[in-house]
Amino acid sequence: MRNIIILISLLLFISCEKKEVEKLEKLEIEMTTKDVVGTPNFHKIDYSVKENYLDSLAKFIKPNRKYQYWQYVAYYQNAASETYTVLKQGGDSLLRKKINEKPRPNYNAGIFFGGHPSFRCNYVVTIDNGKVNSLKTEEQFRDFLGTIDNLEEAILLARTYDYQLDNDIRGSEYRNLQNGFELHLMKYHEFPTRRESVEIKISRDGFIKTKSRGIYCEGLNCR
Repeated sequence: MRNIIILISLLLFISCEKKEVEKLEKLEIEMTTKDVVGTPNFHKIDYSVKENYLDSLAKFIKPNRKYQYWQYVAYYQNAASETYTVLKQGGDSLLRKKINEKPRPNYNAGIFFGGHPSFRCNYVVTIDNGKVNSLKTEEQFRDFLGTIDNLEEAILLARTYDYQLDNDIRGSEYRNLQNGFELHLMKYHEFPTRRESVEIKISRDGFIKTKSRGIYCEGLNCR
């Protein structure tokens, strides 16, 4: 009789455990489904890597707070000259004249830098309480972005972690989430040369979570 009671108790325990697992699995599926805004399908990111898409994304920047004045600048330097192009600015544009000294960024001070033998990068200048401040690092730029307001800011934030767009759809698609964006971008590996597809979830508050989707290109054709 005692063995029968133990057996019945064991079966009830297993049944409860199974129901609990099924309940958690169902809840996880519901949360994933509800988190997606509109269609669950991914969409192609409508920016071309043939052009400097980072400059185009700048048009959609909304800083974390109000500044007296701010500007997002593209810096370009070659053997003969250097140029500064203000891609977007905000606040009182009359204060722009207070920026008398232009920074000369290098590989240790700037964001999204590249080019060889020429050099290019971006940086941000803000004016607050009459004080001019140059933001020249990825970490400072993340703080400047603050809340991720749109897809373009999500792509810029991902780029500060070295995730970038590619021509291949596996490195250039997105979908909207209730509290942010899910992107499929490319992670470039130089030695050996490879391109990796990465799933990136970015919340509105700038939290980023990544997961590899695998290597999709290897060798000289991936340069």
